[in-house]
Amino acid sequence: MSYDELVDRLAADDRERRVAAFPDGSVDSYYAAFDAAGDRIAEREAFGDRIASGDSDTVPIECEAREPGGQAVNAARQVHALGDDPTLYGHLEDPVFEALPFEAASMGDPSRVSVFPFDDDAFLFAERSSAVANWSLADLEAAAPSGDAVEALSADAVYCGNWASMAGLTDALERLAADSLAAGTFVLDPGPVHMRSQEALTDLLEALGELEETTDVVYNVNRAELEYTAAAIGTDPDASGVDADIERLASVREAAGITSAVLHETERAAAATREKTAVVENLAVDDPRRRTGAGDRFGAGLAVARARDWDWETALALGNCAASHYVATGETGTRDDLRSFLDD
Repeated sequence: MSYDELVDRLAADDRERRVAAFPDGSVDSYYAAFDAAGDRIAEREAFGDRIASGDSDTVPIECEAREPGGQAVNAARQVHALGDDPTLYGHLEDPVFEALPFEAASMGDPSRVSVFPFDDDAFLFAERSSAVANWSLADLEAAAPSGDAVEALSADAVYCGNWASMAGLTDALERLAADSLAAGTFVLDPGPVHMRSQEALTDLLEALGELEETTDVVYNVNRAELEYTAAAIGTDPDASGVDADIERLASVREAAGITSAVLHETERAAAATREKTAVVENLAVDDPRRRTGAGDRFGAGLAVARARDWDWETALALGNCAASHYVATGETGTRDDLRSFLDD
């Protein structure tokens, strides 16, 4: 069983790996919203109804937390919690990032995200910074001590996030490929790909194929992102459920010419690689506390596992466990936390 193997692996005292993460960053403010009676609004639909009804011009809200956010930032926090050595290149110009307990270099102002975490789902208002929107690899080179992007990102694994919000990221990947980036595994979580055109997405897949020449590339998405990617390459499987997931993953992996395409979802994680397919059912969470950021923890777990050449089933299990622990507790889990979570 994948989770039995994971418990043993988490208990092992092996050397830490270096993981680089880039290039986004946001300040995430978590809000509660209240109805006319002053009671907290628990459901996302009720929040929408409250706004749409026109009965009141005001919806009272209260800021409950202000935290570091962004896909790369969340992933680096998870990597650190698992005992590895992250280096973060992000958009970190805000005091909220000063307490990050690992090496981090800022490339400009972060985005601002207002998160309303309802019981059934979360709703986000996002204000993207111009520094994020206009980012290029030159910004990373300016922030890196060596001034060289390939040297900065040469690690046991690389986590790259939020392609959807960063128009320059495809060009950056093409440059890294041309300059022969050497990393054990390169995990890309592109974010909400429907924000970009299908043509832009096929250009991204082509760039990932070029990067594959010197590193193992993993394209890591949720189901909506997988379906949009599959549509961009003309894949429309007749099957449904897990069979359709696997068919789409295999088609995307083959079209890009990369090591693996991975799906992370509430009920399961799945991977299509050159040699095999793998499916690992997720861990049940009866009382979710926070969903926003769980996918980033999954990607970090995947990067940590593949940096150690763990088999795909165990790598998916670690991603599932990191994400589910975060959903259940609202906290980024350490190795001990995840072992206790699995025992429970």
